[in-house]
Amino acid sequence: MWRNLFAVVTLVALASPAFAQKDTGPFITVPPLSLALDRAGVWTLNFAYMPLRIVEVDTPDGKRWAWYMLYRVWNTGDTPQTFVPDFELVTKDGELRKFLDGAHPSVFKQLRKIEDPSVSAEKPNGELNIQTSVGISKTKIPLTKEDSAPRAVYGMAIWMDVPVTAPNANNFSVYAGGLSNGLTVTESDDKTETISKKTLRIDFFRPTDNVKPKADDIKLNDNNGLGAEQWIYRAIPTTKKAEEKK
Repeated sequence: MWRNLFAVVTLVALASPAFAQKDTGPFITVPPLSLALDRAGVWTLNFAYMPLRIVEVDTPDGKRWAWYMLYRVWNTGDTPQTFVPDFELVTKDGELRKFLDGAHPSVFKQLRKIEDPSVSAEKPNGELNIQTSVGISKTKIPLTKEDSAPRAVYGMAIWMDVPVTAPNANNFSVYAGGLSNGLTVTESDDKTETISKKTLRIDFFRPTDNVKPKADDIKLNDNNGLGAEQWIYRAIPTTKKAEEKK
């Protein structure tokens, strides 16, 4: 089942909605967007994704729950770019938790087979060549010429045991980092510098419980018509005092 794949402290930098567009097939496209804090030379990749799925998978530790997101990126800029994914899932209610995307090789193989059943011994990468966050970073995203079909590269973000660690969470966001080289530095009154990265935030909700989870339980949160996606500059944990850098 390809799910009709080929069928017809966060710093918001005066952020505007990402103007997500329906793509052909089940993907939702989020085009690049210029922000007020963008400096000269900032590039941003095109991104398309399918809402998160929930699947029970086999692991050496037994059955476990995997939440995952299939996505694709392409590059309409001037230069091939290296994409180093940084996907973080952050719950917004119940148990406030953060989950980092992990490679999980054995889990990845099971999920890739679900999304691309053309995977076989003869064709181990399948038709889509879906990659882990580690694998996708090893080759630069090629250029897509104007008005041509996207030269998209497919990837998959995986988060394990979310309903076990945060069973009461129904609202959460995925922060997709690495899609841009945008950086900004702000300095507080005590001379502490905070680095923020241009990031795509996607908001979701799960209006169900953990009793009988289904693959498509997770829905987009359109924030009362404002949209589920937003480009922002998001503060990262690393902070340094300005005088220490001199």
